[in-house]
Amino acid sequence: MQEAFLLQMNDFDRFLETQLRRMLDPVVDTRPPARGRGHRAPEPSLAVKPPELVAAVEAVPVTIAVTPLSQL
Repeated sequence: MQEAFLLQMNDFDRFLETQLRRMLDPVVDTRPPARGRGHRAPEPSLAVKPPELVAAVEAVPVTIAVTPLSQL
């Protein structure tokens, strides 16, 4: 029983190793991005604008004396 379990685990380990190699080899083979002087940093895709200032006007009630036409 123990030997059968070890054989199954060896097959499973071999399967995992093969699948991982198949998936990760293309990633490892790619060249890293170029680094060096003279490259501009990319523009930010999201910019934060300063808040706009809005003048607040408050209405103030004003009383105006009105004389009737009969007194004119």
